[in-house]
Amino acid sequence: MWKVLLQRLTGKTSTTAKTERSVDPVDPVDPPEVLPVRDWKWLVMSWDGFHREAGLRQIRSSQSTERLASIIVRLNDWVPQVRAAARDAFADYLTPEYGPWLIAKTPAILALEQRRREDHGATIQKLEALLATPECLAQTTAAFETSRGACTRLFFRVLAQTKRADELEAFLVASLHHADFSVRRAALGRAMALPLESAQKAIAYGLASNSSILRRLSFLQAIELQTDRTRLIEDFLTDPSSAARSTALWAARKYGVDPLQVLQAQLAGEIPATKARWLGVLGLAQSLGMAIPQGWMNAALSQNSGEVRALVLSLEGEGRPDLLIAAIADPSRPVFEAGVRGLRPQPWKVIESAFSAQLETLWPALSASRRQALLELMPKWTQAGYLLQQLSRTPAEPSVLEQLRAWVYGQTYSITDRETSESERARVVAKLTALEKDGVLPTGSVARLT
Repeated sequence: MWKVLLQRLTGKTSTTAKTERSVDPVDPVDPPEVLPVRDWKWLVMSWDGFHREAGLRQIRSSQSTERLASIIVRLNDWVPQVRAAARDAFADYLTPEYGPWLIAKTPAILALEQRRREDHGATIQKLEALLATPECLAQTTAAFETSRGACTRLFFRVLAQTKRADELEAFLVASLHHADFSVRRAALGRAMALPLESAQKAIAYGLASNSSILRRLSFLQAIELQTDRTRLIEDFLTDPSSAARSTALWAARKYGVDPLQVLQAQLAGEIPATKARWLGVLGLAQSLGMAIPQGWMNAALSQNSGEVRALVLSLEGEGRPDLLIAAIADPSRPVFEAGVRGLRPQPWKVIESAFSAQLETLWPALSASRRQALLELMPKWTQAGYLLQQLSRTPAEPSVLEQLRAWVYGQTYSITDRETSESERARVVAKLTALEKDGVLPTGSVARLT
């Protein structure tokens, strides 16, 4: 009632009010949002498979190395439809025009095989077929000379299949000098299918190679082809490579060559002047379980090569603990390791005095790894006693305390030690107990050890 009266007093009716309200200004309306245009770079990297597939269709509008790199990535996509679209896009580049780009991307293409999501053999075969075309051969040859690894092997296969019969021998012989070992090995294998004279040239190169693998493979081929095998087997019985010597020993048994006679002839001759001959003669003696003359042993121990000195220890160290104890002071890693291996089976009572004196001299200058290796040659409680002795001498040295803690942590179970005397064991346990009470060692350490 009062609303109607108020309208009459103001001269406004409900219709007028509605009209005024209808003409009141309204809030401006935002224009519709314009969606951004998605280019191929965004699409091929999208998490959505439909987007990636659309991006691979869009990417084919032109060619570039950047687009090729994205296509190669999508050849291994987890969505089959995306992989199919990537294969279609990759096919656009399988022309001689884009040969240099594909050669540059060969490592990425070969890496697809390692992902094992799909068999990429068909893609690689198409690449090989392109690289074998006359238009791409010069570029493939240049890449073969400078590449390494899987790429080099691919280029080798491509070039080998393009060579005519009169060109193949020269190519394989040249490949035997390639910087990549896998190519030299493949070339040697392919050369065995050549005529006998050409195959023997490749074998001769392999026999003179610095690579023990090539020498061994060439040796196996040579004893099959040659009629006079005895001299070759005798030479290889003293090869510096243990693998080559093992193969020669097998051949000696097969073809009736006596390796002991070969060794005796070597020991009766002059003392070796090279590391390779030292390793060969000493290695054969080790394989046959034969001792070497004292003069040879003394000469070998004076060699600069740590490998030669270590081999002498392996041969003669079992009955000469003094040589082994001297070896643990040798700066050469092979000699030190040979000394440790030789001392490990030695009875502790036999080496205790000399070993302890040597360790006492060496300890301050030893590295952490050498200290640990030598400690492990002692009985368990003797190890702890030695570390406690070092701690009492240099209590302010944190490394000694850390090594003692590491020793305690490293003993997983209760210690069984029949070598250390009961009195020494009791003394060590008492000192460890005192350190545990002082909080230096974790609570319960002694109880776990005993």
